[in-house]
Formats: sequence, structure tokens, C-alpha cells
Amino acid sequence: MEFSCGGDKTFKSTKAYGLLKEMENYVYPTREDDYVRCYRYLFLPVNVRGKIKFVPTSFCYLKEFDEYEFFVHTKGGIRVGKGDGELPQCYNSLLMRVYEFMKMQYEDPIFITTKDIHKYYLVGEVELKYVIKPIMSKGEAKQLLIHYKENLKNKLPSDDMTLRDYLEAVKIVYEANKLEVGNDLKELYKRYADGRDCGMMDLPLDDKEAFKEWLNTEAHCSGHPFEVIRGGFITYGVYLYPLRNGRYTIIANDFVDEYINAVKEFLKRKIPFRAPDLINALKYLTGELVVKVNGYSNFPRHLFISYSEVENKKKIRWEEVEEVSYRRRRDS
Repeated sequence: MEFSCGGDKTFKSTKAYGLLKEMENYVYPTREDDYVRCYRYLFLPVNVRGKIKFVPTSFCYLKEFDEYEFFVHTKGGIRVGKGDGELPQCYNSLLMRVYEFMKMQYEDPIFITTKDIHKYYLVGEVELKYVIKPIMSKGEAKQLLIHYKENLKNKLPSDDMTLRDYLEAVKIVYEANKLEVGNDLKELYKRYADGRDCGMMDLPLDDKEAFKEWLNTEAHCSGHPFEVIRGGFITYGVYLYPLRNGRYTIIANDFVDEYINAVKEFLKRKIPFRAPDLINALKYLTGELVVKVNGYSNFPRHLFISYSEVENKKKIRWEEVEEVSYRRRRDS
């Protein structure tokens, strides 16, 4: 069940604007500041296999723009301003159904709980082991963490390094992931890295001062010079940062498997490094990581799990969604 017409999500319709403005007369805002006035949640009844379930919706008035935004929870929304246009029929029908049910609730309310809400339109949390089978045993994860903590005692006496030094470390990341490697370090980097290198590939390989100056002046451009295994269209790959306080830093982002391979290889070679994502990565691999359902998790960076993907749905802990307060109820 999808509430989307595709295409444009911004409309100029005085009629739809007026309907949303009319809805404000029935309910109290759940949030208001100098910029917005928001109303969460109003429900839309839907028939799901012969049972009535409810879809949470909300809307906000944007004071600066004199426009409204209307949302279906977990699915996005539309923006409505004044104008001579019309909403597409699917959006107009959706808005009208929410409006009509809101008036019914205003006149003769029924109490709606989380159990009554369509689960594709709620955000919850669940341990990853109830979605996919664990990849790593807890015992292996524990030993890896012990090894890592022991390796944290190691550090190099100086952060001074050349581009060659950095690219040799990058090469280890590639070797750890069984990627094809060659002797030309710059070409190797260009083959697998993000490519937006902020001019790093223009540096000489063996000039410490040149690399240091680049780090201090150009490395923080809008590119991704340290994304040594490139990500996808919206995902981020493995980052390897140069020495800082005597240690490299490895970041997982969305590529947990490749990240763990690099961590294992650095440990094997006793290379000093930090791995801030390691605890979360190990929880991910052992299935102990708590992830969001019908939403993006904090780790991995772009992990999205839908309700249908959860094997053991009884283990989901759902958010509490409360209906807006109706003006007559509060005034009575």
C-alpha cells in the first residue's frame, strides 16, 4: 500500500491550502515555534485484509513561506501553497479522507493504540539477528575486540608521512579485501577509491612536507580523498585517515564486511590504528545491533529495514504514536 503519485511533490492549490487551514480549527498544535506549527498525528483508516488499520499522518504550517507540508508517517509527503493548480487525484483523495476521519474523531472519538496502526507506517527497533542470520560468533567478536584493545597500545612516534606511506597503508586495505593490486600506488588508489581526491594524486610520492601542507590546507575540500573503497549512489565506503597521534583511523560507514577485513589485516600486521566503529560493526556481524524498522539506522549509515524483512516480528519494539488533541476536548 503506497500513498504516492510519483513526480512533483510541490503544489500550488488554494483549494488544498484552504482544506489544511480548515483542519487547524479542529486540533491543537503538537509543536509551535517562530517558524512552524505542526500537528501530529491524525489517522487515516484503511482496509487491510478485511481489518481496519490506521495510518498516521501529520501536517505543518510553514510561517515564513505561508505554505503547508503534509506527511504520511515513514513515507514522505507533499508541500502545498496558494495557487490556481489542483492536487493530483490520489493526493486530493488522501487529504480528504484524513479530513473526514478527523471530523469523525472530533464528533465521536474512538481510542486508537499502537496495535491498531498499520505496521508499515510505524517506526520500530529490533535486534538484527531477528532480520538476518548472524555472520560472526560472539566468541570470535570478543577475541577480535581483545586483540584490538591490545593493539591500541601501539603508536608511531610521529605523524610525519609521505603520500607513498599513506598509499601503502591504503594498499593493505585492498589486499585485506582480496582486490586485485599492482605496483603503481596512485593507479591502485584511482581504481578503487571515490576519486574526489582534493588534489592528493597531484602530490609527489616521497615529499613529507608536501603531504603535510596538503593535509593542512586542501584535504578538507568537498571531496572524499580518504574514501579508499568507494561507496554507491547514496552509500559511503570505507575511509582510511592518515596518521594522527601516531595511529591511522578506519571508518566503516556502509561497508561493514570490507571494514572488518581491513581491521583484521591491520591487527595481523600490528599497524597502529583506531577503529571507532568497531563495537557497532561487531554487534552488526553478531546480530546484536539494534536497528530501526521502517527507517534508517544510525549504523550502518544507510541501513534501511522494512517491516516485511523482519523474520521474528514479535521482537519489534514499536514507537508510541499519539493522536493530536482536539480543541473541543481540551476546551470542555
